[in-house]
Amino acid sequence: LAWHLLTSEPITSKEEALKIVSYYERRWLIEDFHKVWKSEGTEVEQLRMQSKDNLERLSVVLAFIATRLLQLRFMNESDELSKTSCEQVLKGKAWKLMWLKLESKKLPKEAPNVSWAYNGIARLGGWKNTKRTGRASIKTLWQGWLRLQTILEGYELAKSLD
Repeated sequence: LAWHLLTSEPITSKEEALKIVSYYERRWLIEDFHKVWKSEGTEVEQLRMQSKDNLERLSVVLAFIATRLLQLRFMNESDELSKTSCEQVLKGKAWKLMWLKLESKKLPKEAPNVSWAYNGIARLGGWKNTKRTGRASIKTLWQGWLRLQTILEGYELAKSLD
């Protein structure tokens, strides 16, 4: 099987050809972002706002969340990055509340790793890993992310009772 990449860009050297190939390779990351942002994750296409300004503001916020979900998935799939602290993707309160919700044991002295955070958010979204792939869908991560935000909001509301 041989692939031919067609381009309208002028190519006069091997370096320029490799540059075009690298752009094409990045295309899949961009496709994934649009899938997370528009349809399978934050579902920005489903928004029905009363004004253009509100739609623009919410679209930007959801783009940041879509980026965060992609970052979480990317870090989880990297052997090196999946072992780093989950505080790279979750603030202290977020991972601690998620730990208390999911683990039913005392908080650890140090933050768990990114892989734990990925699995935790997926579990909050209803993921059971029944297919044993270790990979949750973006829709499941989005639902888990929303659930974690609800838990954080509940925590803040409970604190204000005192």
